[in-house]
Amino acid sequence: MAATLPTSTPSKLTAGDSVEWTISLPDYPAPTWTLTYYLVKTGKQIVITGSQYESSDDHHIEVAKAETTDWPAGTYSYQAVVDDGTDRKRIESGSIVIEPDFAQQDDGYDDRSFAKKSLDAIEAVIENRASQAQQEYQIAGRALKFMTMDELLNARDRFRAEVRAEERRKAGKSAFGAVKVRFR
Repeated sequence: MAATLPTSTPSKLTAGDSVEWTISLPDYPAPTWTLTYYLVKTGKQIVITGSQYESSDDHHIEVAKAETTDWPAGTYSYQAVVDDGTDRKRIESGSIVIEPDFAQQDDGYDDRSFAKKSLDAIEAVIENRASQAQQEYQIAGRALKFMTMDELLNARDRFRAEVRAEERRKAGKSAFGAVKVRFR
């Protein structure tokens, strides 16, 4: 029994994996219209072009593992567009996370967010146990080793709040927690 293909744009992909899904666009049927995804992030663009799925009007997106192997991990903004040679229409946009291929991670993988990396570096500098790399870590173009203690404490508080919000979101909760209100 063949597996059923996903029928919507995925929110996550993994570098090094084969990728496949179908999209039904009744107003823009394949093969009259060609569906193309443009994924972008700083310094990188990935273009994925669909084809007709079997003999249907659906669009088929399929990318072999050999092509996804070189995809850098990160969060990409994307636009999905259809084109019939005369007209071009954007039909969808959003973001897709490309996760790293752990089989290619010889020296490990640091999955901490920018906020968590910043917080760890700031706390190491405050506690006077920072490595050279942590001392050189830059926030808003300024190396931590050149920040005053007040600036470090303010930055620590800001990044602590951001990390706490990230952790709450990962747990499926509101980023801000419960908001308590009392009326009198």
